[in-house]
Amino acid sequence: MLPISIRTKFHSIEGLEWGNPQGIPILCFHGWLDNANSFAPLAPYFPEYRFISIDFPGHGKSSHKPENTVYYFAEYALEIVSIVQSLGLEDFILMAHSMGAAISTLVAGTNLLKIKKLILIEALGPLTNVSQSAPDIMSEAIKQILHPRGKKETYFPDMESAITIRLRAGDMNENSASLLMERGIEKTPRGLKPRRDIRLHFNSFFRYTEEQVVSFCERIECPTLLILGDKSNFPIANAFPNRKSAIKNLSEVILSGGHHLHMDHPEKVAHVIHQFLNEDTPKDTQ
Repeated sequence: MLPISIRTKFHSIEGLEWGNPQGIPILCFHGWLDNANSFAPLAPYFPEYRFISIDFPGHGKSSHKPENTVYYFAEYALEIVSIVQSLGLEDFILMAHSMGAAISTLVAGTNLLKIKKLILIEALGPLTNVSQSAPDIMSEAIKQILHPRGKKETYFPDMESAITIRLRAGDMNENSASLLMERGIEKTPRGLKPRRDIRLHFNSFFRYTEEQVVSFCERIECPTLLILGDKSNFPIANAFPNRKSAIKNLSEVILSGGHHLHMDHPEKVAHVIHQFLNEDTPKDTQ
């Protein structure tokens, strides 16, 4: 494992790299409030590939946005494209989890990048709202940003406390939470503090409509694998039929596990990914 640093037009991006530097690249993006260690359990199963995992801006060791600004969901799509161009990647495999998978769905739909195959874990596009709710969503976001009640920095006396809090926030095992905290916590004079930018907790100014997300799905040209956990807090298996039917070449696999199944059960997840990479269609697994 080697640390990598990338300077895009907007951010200093940090990440991790494993495997064969001359191999086909697999570029990985994590979920909301996670970091590049999200893919550390999977990396050893892909030694023949150039396996890269990235910290999104405001997450892990990547830079935060300047003061007096906020984060916009769509900007992450811009950042993925910028990172790929900075790395000079073509015909690469894009793999992502949760928020990263939601954004990667949009990125693949722009056709700006030469994506060989797309692997989405526990998300297929972002959350949506009906267009009539847009004024309320913007109103709540503005009020929250101007009057950020309760949005205070968190400090932990020790790593065990940080891991305990992370376990309460998501369905994952202790080893997975420990891995995320290992990269996601820094020492300060006041104690251990999350590296993530606290502004990530602010609501979005707007959400896409379902019709807009389906339009992105219709534009995805590369073979796509959707991996879901049967015990996830985000049940997608019976959701988004229009998105799924819109993607021309989509395979869906449901495995035993929760939202972070790629961390908790990397061997099972790696197996279906290898099937997908080596064949056109992976076999369904329960």
